[in-house]
Amino acid sequence: MNTETRYVLALDQGTFSSRCILFDDRGQMIDSAQQSIDLNRISQRKIEQDGQQIINSVQQTLSQVLERHVDKHQKITSAGLATQRSSIVAWRPSNGEILSPVLSWQDTRAFQQLDSYQSQSNMIQAKTGLRLTAHYGVTKMRWLLEHEQCVANAVAEHDCVITPLASLILYHLCEEQCVVIDGANAARTLLFNLVEQDWDQQLLELFDIDPIVLPRVLPSCHDYGTIKKCGIKIQCVNGDQTAALYAKGHTYESCLYVNLGTGAFVLNPVKPELLQSQTFQESQLLAGIARSFDDQNEFYIEGTVNGASAALDWLREYDKQNDIDQFLGNALTSAEHDVLFINSVGGLGSPLWRHDIEPRFINDDGDPANRVKAVLESIVFLITLNIEAILRVRSGIRKIEISGGLSNNDYIGQCLADLVSLTVDKNESSEATAQGIAWLALDDHSRWMSRKPGKSYDAKKNNGLHQRYRQFKAYLV
Repeated sequence: MNTETRYVLALDQGTFSSRCILFDDRGQMIDSAQQSIDLNRISQRKIEQDGQQIINSVQQTLSQVLERHVDKHQKITSAGLATQRSSIVAWRPSNGEILSPVLSWQDTRAFQQLDSYQSQSNMIQAKTGLRLTAHYGVTKMRWLLEHEQCVANAVAEHDCVITPLASLILYHLCEEQCVVIDGANAARTLLFNLVEQDWDQQLLELFDIDPIVLPRVLPSCHDYGTIKKCGIKIQCVNGDQTAALYAKGHTYESCLYVNLGTGAFVLNPVKPELLQSQTFQESQLLAGIARSFDDQNEFYIEGTVNGASAALDWLREYDKQNDIDQFLGNALTSAEHDVLFINSVGGLGSPLWRHDIEPRFINDDGDPANRVKAVLESIVFLITLNIEAILRVRSGIRKIEISGGLSNNDYIGQCLADLVSLTVDKNESSEATAQGIAWLALDDHSRWMSRKPGKSYDAKKNNGLHQRYRQFKAYLV
């Protein structure tokens, strides 16, 4: 038995930063580098990023970590890449030239296009596991084809692809310069058939997308190519939220996994037959690929909240005269209040799917501490709506695991436990996505150590919170 320590690189490209983290094969973080990236909020619906800045940030953080660990290069057996899902960009496959801004997963500028497809929404959901919403890739693809002249010109020259962000990053990272994508990211385009694990011909025709502009779909666990200059193989590509599912290794159907970042996402591993059930079809929840191999797929159902830390960003803009962050750590000790925040930041995701409500406070008393508390509670309220929807679809849920930056806020963890009457365990690492993609990229998990939660929250009696939740639902449902 080989007892020599091996290492794996996790490349985690998120909404506001790119990170490269070096793990050993026990799952211990050895080193990391991080670089911030810009998010350009042109308007509430138009949200873009600079593709070249993203590529540079990934390459630079990778170089920083490798330069500090030259002695370990021969022992780094693999790398994994996790990216924002549903972000779309156009570029030339001949040379990697970027032709458009990256339209963020939060971008919904093309929402009016969806009106003409409403009659097909049931068919689309049955094939893709997704609701018909502008957050997903195909409307962004159509917008680029119709509004970016350089994209139209490149299409006419047969030198254009319009892809999820991961494809562009892979092209620039790897020696092979292939135009490929994994199933988890492909599945967020409204063009991917979950059963067939490939682009769906009927959907391509419906949305008028020529398959020539799309990347080739590979299993998430696959040889994606060799990183330039270092010879390390990328052995897994996945979405950020789906990678976070595997932060502790294997997943369990009895657990709800909640990752709290810019948005909040509630994922639950399921068997594929559940996705065909009438109960799920009527649930307003989503479904997708958690990970895949050449001969095996793992699926999940999902509830999605667009306004998690994005809602706190909204509050910072709304209440500029106060330092909002100073109140975040004190929410638990603040006095009882009646303030509600209608958290439609980025639009209401599942299970409501509404874009007709503006973010606003109800019963606003002007107290910044109460505003912070109301925003934090609104995140928990939207997560709870999704958990309730999941519990109507399936039984046997025994606990909740939370991860991501906002999981460090104790008020969120305690409120969630109080509302759903389940124990909430916090992942000890705030780098759930990176830890998950590292585990997925390893071919040998025999040394990976299982870990206890960093903190647990048990349900407590909280009548005021339950009352505010009922009032919150009354405004939305």
